Amino acid sequence: MELSPVRESDYPELADIAGGRIRRHGLPAFLVDWVSGIREEIAHSIAQYQWGTRAKFRVDAWTIEFTVRVDGRVVGVQGVSAQDFPATRSVSTGSWLGLHDQGKGYGTQMRRIAVTAFADHFDVVSFHSGFFAGNHASRRVSEKLGYSPNGVRTIVPNGVRTIVAQDGRAHVEHQVILAASNIDRGPDSVEVSGAEVVRRFLGLDAS
Repeated sequence: MELSPVRESDYPELADIAGGRIRRHGLPAFLVDWVSGIREEIAHSIAQYQWGTRAKFRVDAWTIEFTVRVDGRVVGVQGVSAQDFPATRSVSTGSWLGLHDQGKGYGTQMRRIAVTAFADHFDVVSFHSGFFAGNHASRRVSEKLGYSPNGVRTIVPNGVRTIVAQDGRAHVEHQVILAASNIDRGPDSVEVSGAEVVRRFLGLDAS
């Protein structure tokens, strides 16, 4: 498996995969419903989001999305994002896989690669993620990597523990956290190229 920053040349393949369905059993997976509609609409959503991540990139607030390939074939996307990164050294992860490639262990492998690389090469000390109640596959990925429960997301001050997802309905979103020292790294090593350039890009080695 290889993760590389999403490029515009990846958009057509990503649109094809997303157009072939992502959600298993109709469960919500995202806050924004970008996976419904015809292929052209999905392709537009992908391109718009990726362009937005570049336009909004700052040292203290950023999102880096990686195209995930298995034996050279695109299977999905792994994202890493941060707020107040220089102070917190904390990031959040999110990902998606085409329906055809779910259930093969790819979700665990791609997130393991991401958290290992960012812990070892980009000084990240904690990782955050979340999953909607009922999304057992996402929950299992977090459990396999060593994440611990970290409450649920709330969006209103009166204690209602729900969030509106892509289906327009309120769902409980469970939050999880992983310390870099607790990553279950598995048996395979992770090789990273270009780390020095990215460190400078993130302001980690600023003189």
